[in-house]
Amino acid sequence: MNRLEIQDRLLAIINPNALGPILSSKHTPVILRTLGTLGLAYAINKAFNRLALNNSSSWDWRREIVLVTGGSSGLGELVVRKLAKRCVKVVAVDLNAPKTPFPANVSFYKLDVTNPEKIRRVAQVIREEVGEPTVLVNNAGVAAMKPILEETDQEIRRTFDVNIVAHFFLVREFLPHMAKENHGHIITIASMASFVTLASNVDYSCSKAAALTFHEGLTQELKYRYNAKNVCTRQELVYNIPLKCLFANIII
Repeated sequence: MNRLEIQDRLLAIINPNALGPILSSKHTPVILRTLGTLGLAYAINKAFNRLALNNSSSWDWRREIVLVTGGSSGLGELVVRKLAKRCVKVVAVDLNAPKTPFPANVSFYKLDVTNPEKIRRVAQVIREEVGEPTVLVNNAGVAAMKPILEETDQEIRRTFDVNIVAHFFLVREFLPHMAKENHGHIITIASMASFVTLASNVDYSCSKAAALTFHEGLTQELKYRYNAKNVCTRQELVYNIPLKCLFANIII
């Protein structure tokens, strides 16, 4: 059920005849003023929340370098190609090369995000050939989709290594420059699995819940430990994406 269907069902619950006496009464101006005040308060609160979490300065994307993990397939590839169409300089890292070549403003590097030594080596090459990444999109993810008793040790470890441990390695590699310049953006791709755990999806949900917690902690450290308030953080909950994109890297 999409959002419009939910909205229609909620509206259907309301009885228009019951609202008639209220809206036509002498209290109508008061009601409308109250609703307007509440709406304005909500808008102001939303704006302040956004300012509290991130800086409000505008970005010139032509000057940014965006690094996307898991960028060769699934959601990562969609992000890479979307940014490329906007003339953004993009770095895609993945274990596998893309099936369809990327445009000229996208650089691809083979990388195992679970290996900190390889991250350091590839990061140095990226800096020399492309430049220092100013935006990091922690997107890479895998899922075994098996019951707990049927998963192998390797599958469990790989799920956590890719979906959360890699976030530590990548942020440690690229955050220092962002913090020093007080400019940058770190994006964590979240999932409904962070909040809802289903059978045969326990390890994935655990890893995504950990990623959500990691991101919240990172936001606090940027603000209170590193005094890098202009380094933005954003956790993204993705919806309306084809399953073949979300689960392109399922372990079989």
